[in-house]
Amino acid sequence: MANYTDQDRTIALCGLYQAAELVHQLATEGQAPAPYFETTIDSLFVENPDTTLDVFGGKVENIQLGVQTLLAQMQSSEALKPKSLEITTYVLNLMILERNLQKQEGAFNDISRIIETARSQQAHFGKLHENVIASLARAYTENVSEVSPRIMVKGRHGHLQNPKTANKIRACLLAGIRAAVLWRQVGGTRLGMIFGRKKTLKAAQTLYRPELDKKRE
Repeated sequence: MANYTDQDRTIALCGLYQAAELVHQLATEGQAPAPYFETTIDSLFVENPDTTLDVFGGKVENIQLGVQTLLAQMQSSEALKPKSLEITTYVLNLMILERNLQKQEGAFNDISRIIETARSQQAHFGKLHENVIASLARAYTENVSEVSPRIMVKGRHGHLQNPKTANKIRACLLAGIRAAVLWRQVGGTRLGMIFGRKKTLKAAQTLYRPELDKKRE
């Protein structure tokens, strides 16, 4: 990929917001929209994409949850959904985590090896089988969970203590880091996000498909 645009950066950022929103929904409700969860998990297995959107299946429909979440968090209006301090915290911490992981020698190589194990499991069990999700969760636990800043997920005790739900949360956090890597690769910076807020909002608005709101639930 080359010649990155504001839209490329916004697509990557929407992927990050989508992962954060999935973490929030899993922690508070114990479930999350299956199509968006699948897209977010699939992004961990994408290598050498031709376009930024290809990381998320090549369709803008696949990141609508992230688009809506980004717009809700960045706009003053709550027309889409209320703002969430937890979502903002997850996004910012995932960005910082990604940078700190880059400084940890071998961390991404270790994560990649476990992802390859999960890829092999997909061939035997299916794309979203609990064994696949458990391996992705292990990649997070073994390589990310002790790196600063540690992400403290807030939610209902019953959901957070459910092993399958906890694994889905960790897998989504790992996918959030993957999206943060992508965002940085296409030229995203934290200062650029702050001072380029209007450009980000404009690009996100062109990605928003309100007619898909009900279809993807």
